[in-house]
Amino acid sequence: MLNPEQVEFYKSQGYLSPLRGIAGDKASWMHGELDRFERERGMSAGSIHFKGHLVFKWSYDLACSAEVLDAVEDVIGPDILVFASKFWIKGGGDGTFVSWHQDSAYFGLEPHDLVTAWVALTDANRDNGCMQVIPGSHLGAAQTHNETYDAKNLLARGQKIENMDESDAVLMELKAGEFSLHNERTVHGSLANNTDSARIGLALFYIPTHVKSILARRTACLVRGEDKYGYWDADPIPRHDFDPVVMKLVDQAREGYVDPTIPQEAL
Repeated sequence: MLNPEQVEFYKSQGYLSPLRGIAGDKASWMHGELDRFERERGMSAGSIHFKGHLVFKWSYDLACSAEVLDAVEDVIGPDILVFASKFWIKGGGDGTFVSWHQDSAYFGLEPHDLVTAWVALTDANRDNGCMQVIPGSHLGAAQTHNETYDAKNLLARGQKIENMDESDAVLMELKAGEFSLHNERTVHGSLANNTDSARIGLALFYIPTHVKSILARRTACLVRGEDKYGYWDADPIPRHDFDPVVMKLVDQAREGYVDPTIPQEAL
């Protein structure tokens, strides 16, 4: 899916955007399914931490789709696990934001080969708080994050890299159905949504099978190729939305996501 120039750009800059993913009307349907879930369950899909691709059959199918995996394979190789995922939802005018951070700060992975595919389920642009990145920042060391626990910060600990030079920041604007890629060490964040409509994306966290968890033995789904290493236990595959087989695991993953005892990489 990616040409050699795109692969080289990702390796040198730590991101790639925009990429053609699913059809816009399919993304709109997924958005509608999330709206229905929130109405019926009385909760935000944004509160589904770390295993969002297992909650809905359609989100699992998206995580396994060739539209996304072909690009992922071009940057991390043919043997791919989806380790985690999260819905990133900013309501219109709700003031929420994501501070400058590195995904690697608390992921507990080695080596740092994780790539995030951020799939837009609505348009994501400057006005509604699209993601922005610092090009080339993945080539540096792990950054120290100040844990603010700001209620408006969508990150679990409100973690932020202080005094970040934003002069080179690049906006990753996406149309619904498009996606971006970024490395787990790439510094990124997003401003508040200043429109009247929600901005929604699903971040899918992919790793090659040679990546280990250094925190504990954890679970992931093999979505392409083969696993010759066996570092990860297998996630159950959802048979339908809210499959009881997976929901207990989803709850456990949420507890892990907000666990304050998980050490920060740079400390």
